[in-house]
Amino acid sequence: MSKPRRVHTIYTESLFQQRLKFFAPFLREAGLDDSVLTRADCAVPLSCFVALWELLGGKVDPDIGLLIGSEPTRHVLGAYGHVVRSAPDLPTALACMSRYIVVHSQATRLDVHFTAEHVVIDYQLTDPTITQRRQDAELSISLIATSLREITDSELYPLRVEFEHAAPPRTTVHQDTFRCPVAFSAGSNRLYYGLDLLDRPLITADARLHVALVAGMEEQRQARLAESDLVGHLSQVIAARLPHGDVSLEQVARSEGMSARTLQRRLGEQQIEFSVLVEDVRRALALEYVSHSGHNLTEVALMLGYSEASSFSRAFRRWTQLTPQQYRQRARSA
Repeated sequence: MSKPRRVHTIYTESLFQQRLKFFAPFLREAGLDDSVLTRADCAVPLSCFVALWELLGGKVDPDIGLLIGSEPTRHVLGAYGHVVRSAPDLPTALACMSRYIVVHSQATRLDVHFTAEHVVIDYQLTDPTITQRRQDAELSISLIATSLREITDSELYPLRVEFEHAAPPRTTVHQDTFRCPVAFSAGSNRLYYGLDLLDRPLITADARLHVALVAGMEEQRQARLAESDLVGHLSQVIAARLPHGDVSLEQVARSEGMSARTLQRRLGEQQIEFSVLVEDVRRALALEYVSHSGHNLTEVALMLGYSEASSFSRAFRRWTQLTPQQYRQRARSA
């Protein structure tokens, strides 16, 4: 029996395998288990993946996303990376980068658009429960910039970079990474290039491989979109109902105007278990509330639908190996 899929997932590919000792000490605290260190095809909850990078930013290096994103990218993005790299030209590579992002990571938007002077690559997480995401933004934007340099075999740097998060105390690494003006507190995370980017040849182009990969990516894209749409909508419904405690399959189905059997069938088609979905929404919100809200832990427990703080504490320890108090203390001292 296949393992049930989780709320908005990201494929870690070989990222963890290449840095076992680096990631291992922080997995439990981010709600992940050791299986991600041995499986290159592992799909993990996006919220846990982002939480892991925030932990690394607080405990290892505040610029960790930029630093890792500036390293060679060939083996860290799996089939998604290969379909981009094998494209016959830059416009096709950018189109694939945007179209197939959902195969690599759900609840993620990557748009490419053009102005009179610029090619703009616009990246953003769309999961509303993930609010602390500086490291993901900096990792992703630097990965894109690094990938473009690799496939064009050139010293290609953007003309401007924007991030949605506030400016950190130190931006030296940002300047060193992008070699251009970097702005913060923007509406999204963006790379700006000149229009001449589109004319650059790709040293990684492989027409036969690209055609073969696109066929498989299209199939995966349709499956991931269907799953992502269902998961995203139900996650919002569950999050809204948690404070009231009415998050049974029957109650959620009724609120959606369908029978419990119909909802169960739709979830089964995507290999999603309702109980796992509720658990993952609770976990994502719990990490956010404990780390960054001003609510006391009893209030957090009630907001998540627990009738007793002790039940919440047991669940939180199961997710992170820490009590809510310990997790909050670590988050605020980071």
